[in-house]
Amino acid sequence: MTIRTRLALGVALQTAIIVLVVAAVQFLALRSFLVASESQRLEGLMPRLTAELDHRPLTARPPLVITSLPRNVDARVVQGGQVVAVTDEFPALPLTLPAGYAPRAGHQVLVAPLVLRGQPATAQIASDVLGVVDPLRAYLRALAVTVPAAALLVALLSSALAGRLLRPVARLQAAAARLGQGNNLRLPLPGAGRSDELGRLADTLQTSFTQLADVREREEEFTRAAAHDLRSPLAALKVRLQGSLATPRSEAELRENMREALADVDRMQRLTDHLLLLARGTRTVHLRPVDLADLAGEAVDRARETAPDVRLDFETWGDTLIPGDEALLTRLLENLIGNGRRYGQGADMTVRVWGEPDRVRLTVQDAGPGVPAEALPRLTEPFYQVDAARSGEGNGLGLAIVDRIVQLHGGTVLFEATRPRGLCVTVDLPRPQPTKNTTCAASRAREPFRT
Repeated sequence: MTIRTRLALGVALQTAIIVLVVAAVQFLALRSFLVASESQRLEGLMPRLTAELDHRPLTARPPLVITSLPRNVDARVVQGGQVVAVTDEFPALPLTLPAGYAPRAGHQVLVAPLVLRGQPATAQIASDVLGVVDPLRAYLRALAVTVPAAALLVALLSSALAGRLLRPVARLQAAAARLGQGNNLRLPLPGAGRSDELGRLADTLQTSFTQLADVREREEEFTRAAAHDLRSPLAALKVRLQGSLATPRSEAELRENMREALADVDRMQRLTDHLLLLARGTRTVHLRPVDLADLAGEAVDRARETAPDVRLDFETWGDTLIPGDEALLTRLLENLIGNGRRYGQGADMTVRVWGEPDRVRLTVQDAGPGVPAEALPRLTEPFYQVDAARSGEGNGLGLAIVDRIVQLHGGTVLFEATRPRGLCVTVDLPRPQPTKNTTCAASRAREPFRT
């Protein structure tokens, strides 16, 4: 059963219940009104009955026949324990009845005192129940027609309204199905941006499809990267191993082949690590207090050991404590320093880390050949390499990894060409604002330091 049908039936059922409840209240009110009206009508007949009997003698036997009342009204007058006047069709009621108005023997009976020729008497006036029952029956018959008709009308109107309200849902469903069957999950969905419930649903689906598109692109990117960059070292490793097995080799030659094979394995390991970081996406990192200057100093020391012929200066000042992932920030520093050392062609490099009130800034600057201005926006694209301006080994993932790590920390990265030559990479990493009660010990201001 569709939502439209369920909504129409539900509204129709609610309407029927409401109409029946209202009808029951109206029925009771109408019945009370009819009973009160009939009581007033019978009371109004008392003067007519008195006038008729006052002008007729009461000595005749049998009792006098009352003729002045309407056809649907019967009366009996009792005086001294005897019936002195009565209509022909008065119902079989006890001679003695309590005063008041009440239903008796299928009649509405009014019992009231009467003074007849100066002597007390009791008048008993009875009317059939048709005056009360007939209107109530007519009301119930009208209700038997009105309730189903109202429920049917409400069901039709509800179905039409539900169809109109659910039409955007149908369009949204069709658009979502087309997105699922197609390859572009970033197409806008109908209704997105509206302020009602359907608009919020469309926005949620749009966000979910965008995230799925990101996941799909990262998976495709990871697959392409693995197929593209693992092929070369694997082929080289295979050739070396086949060559070692094909012809006799001396121990020195075998050692050289093993060193070359180990270099290929190291390259594949670095590539795999890069690909795993690239596929990490925007997953939440474990942020802990990290001193970026300490990490940068350790990375600079390692770089100096591996490339002692490249001059690498290090400067730091201010408070450089930020919330971050130590492993990821270490990889960021190693990639930036390694990128400058690899493509700077042995030129001098400078690493600076300093703290500002709302952020910690890191710059890695080299005096190498530099990068053309038109290539700067593409440096963080996976596998992009500026071959015309730089040379050396690499897989084009280092700066893409840097950009991804900066994103995971909520920061920004900027690439600028320096004068007269070289490249400067600036990374800004945010940190929470200190509270007013921050103590001096919590503010780790650092004196300017240079190595």
